Amino acid sequence: MLNTSIVPARNLQKSYKSIIEAVKAKKHTVVLTTNNKPQAAIVSLEDLERIQQAKNMQASLNMLKLAIENKEELKKSLPADLRKRANEILYSTK
Repeated sequence: MLNTSIVPARNLQKSYKSIIEAVKAKKHTVVLTTNNKPQAAIVSLEDLERIQQAKNMQASLNMLKLAIENKEELKKSLPADLRKRANEILYSTK
């Protein structure tokens, strides 16, 4: 993990301003530990947004994979008017 600091969770209360400043200004990630075991992380808002975008992208890819794997089953269960549109989407050469 690049630019990562490890901080005992008990230090968060007394040093929260400097910890938050390091996360914001230096784009550091801070891993909070208890008994030397990682418990949580503090990340910048930009990193949080990238994490959320990556999760959304993965969810979309998983849905697409599921649809492709089950396209014949999906076609059978669609109403007739949607079957035509599904065929256009699934079998278009664009």
